[in-house]
Amino acid sequence: MKQLGQKRLFIITLTLLVFSTAFAQKDKDDDRVYWNEGQKLTVDDFGIHTRNMESGATSAEFAIDYQVSKLNFVTKNFNKKVRNYMVKSTSQIDVTGNVDQFLLYQQTLFDLSEVYARELRRALQQNRKLLIRSTSVADELNWKVMSEFMDRRAKYTQETNSASNKPKQKEWEKEIAHELNVLKDYTYDGK
Repeated sequence: MKQLGQKRLFIITLTLLVFSTAFAQKDKDDDRVYWNEGQKLTVDDFGIHTRNMESGATSAEFAIDYQVSKLNFVTKNFNKKVRNYMVKSTSQIDVTGNVDQFLLYQQTLFDLSEVYARELRRALQQNRKLLIRSTSVADELNWKVMSEFMDRRAKYTQETNSASNKPKQKEWEKEIAHELNVLKDYTYDGK
């Protein structure tokens, strides 16, 4: 009888753990906008709406996360292991300013972030056998890729003056679209 009670308690505990994990993941996903080629950022994707430049024009938190293990050395495709997203709750936009320009600026940064997410997917695939020794390889590759992204992000912002220099903005959009196309084999293929 005591074993039956312990078994039920274990099953109830396990069920609660599964449900709470599922809800926590859903909450986390509700606070994220995953990069999607067919979907552009909107004002509603920003959790913080400001007015009259009280906190600047716009800012967004982009993140690239990855999940790898030593067993991933047999994986030939890391596309599902690396995700690129914007965090809604920490991203802000001034709704009284030039909203179209602010959205263009953030979308271009998001697209640039996707270039580097694809670079990370490719780097993980090319170095998958090194994961047998240590998953720190993934951390090193991520650090390298993110450093390159941050440098490029700063260059883009400076050259386009946050998307207000229209000719430079068009150049960057064309270059990023080309890079996304070159790296199309490393597109995230499922949420």
